[in-house]
This record gives sequence, C-alpha cells and structure tokens, in this order.
Amino acid sequence: MLRLLTLLACLATPALAEPVTFPAETSHDGIPVTLEASLHLPDGPGPHPTVILMHGCGGLQPSVAHALDLHAEALNAAGFAALILDSFGPRGIGGGHVCETYERLGDARRYRMQDARDAKAYLATRPEIDSANIFAMGQSNGGSVTIRLSQRDTREFRALAAFYPWCGAFNRLGSKAQLTTPLIVFGGDADDWVPPDDCTTITANGAEYAVHVYPGAAHSFDLKIPEQRFQGHLVGNNPAAESDSREKMIAFFKRHLARP
Repeated sequence: MLRLLTLLACLATPALAEPVTFPAETSHDGIPVTLEASLHLPDGPGPHPTVILMHGCGGLQPSVAHALDLHAEALNAAGFAALILDSFGPRGIGGGHVCETYERLGDARRYRMQDARDAKAYLATRPEIDSANIFAMGQSNGGSVTIRLSQRDTREFRALAAFYPWCGAFNRLGSKAQLTTPLIVFGGDADDWVPPDDCTTITANGAEYAVHVYPGAAHSFDLKIPEQRFQGHLVGNNPAAESDSREKMIAFFKRHLARP
C-alpha cells in the first residue's frame, strides 16, 4: 500500500506459478486493459477450488507480492488453487498512486469489483479449476472490494475474506448490512489507518459474517515488514495475526465449499 514498503520488503523466491493474462471489461482512460495474474496450482489434476487474491492500494509491490505468495502457498497446501491478480500494473498506476486520494480509492473499488468478476470468468475456462468453488480475498483496498462483492444482488463467489479493509465500504442501514455472500473480516486494534470499529459494530443478515480483531496488530499485519510509522500511521507485521488469520480464512473457505 505504500511506496516505502518496497524498500522494506523481506523477499523470498516465490513458488512456481503460471503467468496469465485476460481482458478487463473496464478500460482505463479509454484504453483497453489486459489484466495480469499468476496462477498457483496445488498438486493433483483438479479441478481445484480457487481463491482470487487482491492487493491493496499500493499495488503489487515486492512486500505485497511476497505476502500474497505466502497466502497462495498455504492455500495450495490446503488443496486450493490461487490466482494473484494485478489490477494496477496493467493500468500503469502502481507505486501508491491510488492511495493518494479518496477519489482514486473509490474508483478502484468500483473497477476492481469487475476485475474480480473478469478473473472469475477466466478461471472458469481452465479445466484445472472448479468453477463452482471460486472465492476471493483482498488486502486493504482489495478487502474493501470483497466487502462490496459480499453485498451484490446475487451471490457471485462462494465466500470472501477482507484483510484490514476500510469498513465504510459496507452499504448499510444503521448498524445492519444485508449480505448475499459469506464474508470474514480480519483487522487489528492498533490499526489507526482504517480502524476495524465499523466492521465490529455491524450486524449482517442473509449470509454468514465473521470479524476477528487482533490485539496489537497494525495495518498490513500480514506483510513481512517491521512495524513503523508511515504518514503518521502504524503499519507492519504481526506474526500471530498473520498466522491465525490465514488459518481462519482457509477454514472459512473450506466450510463454504459447494459439495457435489
């Protein structure tokens, strides 16, 4: 989410993955966009349930890419394929450009909802993928996208996960929100950038809704960067929150698998 994160990334060699491309329905400044992603497949012929992984507003910077690789590795071990989706690189707006204004963040939530649907449509063309069991997870701005997807008129994904999202993304009446898709949210009580309060005070109807808030965890708690202040906000890794949220996400997705 931040330009600084690139400099502080704890990098590792990513697991082998297949680079893929597919068209985006939404153009950028009137120019057609071809989305880019990496497909991580588990062992076996499949078809595999699959999770679309979406970065935050800083784009697919090295520290973010590494964190999503780790999520993909854990998902593969649990029998899920994972598609790490790059929404900003193909649009030429990486490096924190989207983080700079509320207008850009709002625009990104809108076109990234369609990006997730475009990714889902692409995955449905792959014989290794179980098209009846496609999930999505997002970090920060990507998490706000999954919140919006959870309230679509129809259920488009089996279940969704949001890591430290802006909880103002909910459409709600007072403290009540109507969901069509199961949603699990993870936040930290030390997150002073997008505090989880709006997520914890919501009562959701229509589909399962779960919130987990980790003591002492800041924004970007699943990124392998040391805790630090950036633009006055606390960001950085919290190992307990990183590990527990990943385990809970996978368990949540397993519980919502469509059975034959």
